Amino acid sequence: MRPLLPLALLLSLALAALPPLLGPALPPGTELRLLSPDLKTLHGAWRVEGKVLLPLSPPLPPRAGSEVRLLLAIPGEKPKTFSGVVDRGDVLLERERVSLLKLLKEVYGLTLPERLWP
Repeated sequence: MRPLLPLALLLSLALAALPPLLGPALPPGTELRLLSPDLKTLHGAWRVEGKVLLPLSPPLPPRAGSEVRLLLAIPGEKPKTFSGVVDRGDVLLERERVSLLKLLKEVYGLTLPERLWP
């Protein structure tokens, strides 16, 4: 029974870790744009500079609970889109409902605002 305890602990830590959902790295110059599902409304745009996420435009806050699209443009790569739902100044991405702010901070090590919009 004792040999299973370390294995169970290791497995629980692996399951608790956030996946690098947006790719292996977010190099400087990477842009993130938060758009309405029809891609007509820009809710916010940010650029990675060093290890800081800087706003490119004043945010236009989406309604809580509304669906949004995250457009990720990494320099030299084809842009990717991710579906999400707005949740109190954050976006929960994909089916797993992974917090965008938590992902950017914990997985990619970026310095970012507490909320994406006021």
